[in-house]
Amino acid sequence: MPPIGPPTGTVIVVGAGPTGLLLAGDLAAAGIGCTVLERRREEEDHLTRAFAVHARTLEQLDARGVAAELAATGARVRELRLPGGARLDLGRLPGRFPYVLVTPQYETERVLRERALAAGADIVRGAEVTGLRQDGTGVDVRVRRADGDGGGAVETRRAAYVVGADGVGSTVREALGLPFPGRSAVRSVMLADVRLDDPPRDVLTVGGTGDAFAFLAPFGDGWYRVIGWNRARRAADSEPVDFDELRDVARRALGTDHGMRDPRWTSRFHSDERQVPRYRVGRVFLAGDAAHVHSPAGGQGMNTGLQDAANLSWRLAADLRGWAPPWLLDGYHAERHPVGRRVLAGSGGLLRAALAEKRWQRRLRNAGLRAATAVRPIARRAAGAVSGIGIAYPAPRGAHRLTGRRAPDVRLSGGGRLHDLLGDGRFVLVAAVNDPAVGYLSRRWDGRVRHAVAGGPARSTVLVRPDGYIAWASDETAPDRRADAIRAALAHWCGPPAEHAAERVAATEERRR
Repeated sequence: MPPIGPPTGTVIVVGAGPTGLLLAGDLAAAGIGCTVLERRREEEDHLTRAFAVHARTLEQLDARGVAAELAATGARVRELRLPGGARLDLGRLPGRFPYVLVTPQYETERVLRERALAAGADIVRGAEVTGLRQDGTGVDVRVRRADGDGGGAVETRRAAYVVGADGVGSTVREALGLPFPGRSAVRSVMLADVRLDDPPRDVLTVGGTGDAFAFLAPFGDGWYRVIGWNRARRAADSEPVDFDELRDVARRALGTDHGMRDPRWTSRFHSDERQVPRYRVGRVFLAGDAAHVHSPAGGQGMNTGLQDAANLSWRLAADLRGWAPPWLLDGYHAERHPVGRRVLAGSGGLLRAALAEKRWQRRLRNAGLRAATAVRPIARRAAGAVSGIGIAYPAPRGAHRLTGRRAPDVRLSGGGRLHDLLGDGRFVLVAAVNDPAVGYLSRRWDGRVRHAVAGGPARSTVLVRPDGYIAWASDETAPDRRADAIRAALAHWCGPPAEHAAERVAATEERRR
């Protein structure tokens, strides 16, 4: 059953990378018309840079029914090796995914693309966005369609909202006139896809000295991605990679080049640390690398973008269904911009530590990492930060201690898990006890809220957002006071109850006209 009424517009997503594909799949699953415009005419597997899918991202994918399929394509790493012999244990993470999944980015894109198409999203390739103009009711997007000869017809598409998920060189961001302040974190990073005569024992291999850094990750089909950096020679991105130099860097950083041979593809790139000041301008939003770029340390880039998409999609769906509170769309920037800023600082710190030049700096770094990972509370916080499990959103003063935190995938009465009920843009009200009054209240917000009862002993009744974070919680046990608190929470987050819904939709449509 659609929430309240039919959607009042469509969404254009610019960019068919992981961020754009997850967003499009969410919107389509919620019944919102969505078109993805992608400049590239075909998928290009060799562009893969991301290999790490962290635990919180896997939880988001699990709620969308694709985590198991993706997990089957890669290897699970339960312990991260850090410089100086330090180790970060991910096996103690809460939840069903106590590891980082190592799989090429194109596999993540594949499962998200298939989900988006199955849900009804339209993906248009060879469609280059060249500009946009917005007004009070929608956004006009100027699109050049590729014709194979470097030209192409120009058309204008209109949508209620546009999301720029078009990467670090975002045309959408440029069209908005937004700055992208920051700096280059590391220049002239060499990439290559190679065969190895002597594959490493570990799934992920990383090492560095003051002058060289190298990283190896498997594609899973006998090919490996090698990343190398040479402090003594930082050539322009356009300069070809010297394979002998890359092998030399690997030997210096790792102690061996593992019999590296037969490169099928090589390239150079530089990594920036940048963040746009605003994630929303009117009816246009930015997500993923279009909004923030980080150093590759910690494997945060793709994961942060996917979390952006999960945070934004249900807000857009709620607005287009006519039941979003006025402040809901602004909550995207308010929650995700600080997270992007923290990831920027954290990944940058990791990179600078990894590339420490002086021997005394490396010794101090190694000793600090060993000491920190040996202290369980510190190690637990570090694992939570890297995996995304520890991320929480700000809660109002006086709110319940669970508000803003990730909702664990609890078992529900009658079978099933919480994640089984997420993924289509609806909230889930998980009651601590089977109170008929709670079920009645949730039916008044039918189409916006699902009702469930915890499958085991529970103190708190919680309202879980579609992105798996707790919007509201209460330990109230008195039936009348509990019902009043639930009613207030539902009205705050999900708009007026059903008897007022028609009036709300009519008012929304009148404003749009």
